[in-house]
Amino acid sequence: MMLAQLSDEYVTFKQSIGMRFRTESRILKAFCRAMGDIDITQVSPLSVERYLAGTGPLTTFWHRKFEALTGFYRHAIARGHVAVAPLPLIAPKRPEAFKPYIFTHDEYRRLIEITNILDEKQKCQVQSVTFRTLLLLLYGTGLRISEALSLTLADVDLSGRLLAINNSKFFKTRWVPIGPQLNIVLTTYSKFRNHLPHPARDGRCQGSCRISYAALF
Repeated sequence: MMLAQLSDEYVTFKQSIGMRFRTESRILKAFCRAMGDIDITQVSPLSVERYLAGTGPLTTFWHRKFEALTGFYRHAIARGHVAVAPLPLIAPKRPEAFKPYIFTHDEYRRLIEITNILDEKQKCQVQSVTFRTLLLLLYGTGLRISEALSLTLADVDLSGRLLAINNSKFFKTRWVPIGPQLNIVLTTYSKFRNHLPHPARDGRCQGSCRISYAALF
């Protein structure tokens, strides 16, 4: 069977039993592109090693790709498409886990104040008020960055001081309370939001300033 076809079937199967499987799907699509339009039996151990290694230094993503391919080849072997998996028998040691840095109150205050410099820059069209609101939202609620950027107007209840976080980690939805000071910040931002121009959607700004006003409520 063709590699891409079997990969699509595997992803469809996993999603049909309730798994989100988004990251694995992206990994497998990239794997199929790297291998080319070939039969699954033609995938060599050397080509798999090259795909896993990538072009940069070793990161934890090596293991993420390895885990996705391990599941895929278990699926393929169980259905008789291949006899063995062309995966490395020994995985490299995982890099040291990332150690989060906790900002002091003074550092965070300076970080918020320096967002004013964005109004003086012409390369990025996202206004300082958006970044400032986002930083205060993260600080005041402890949301993940993806959760904060996914907020819509329907998720924000300013009168009730609540945020609805939908389909977050482990497919759960939860309510997050917001304090009175943060509520004032969000109320002020919501009044300005509709009058702000949309940020650039291409070029350099797309990679470094991916905040859309449709997402941040």
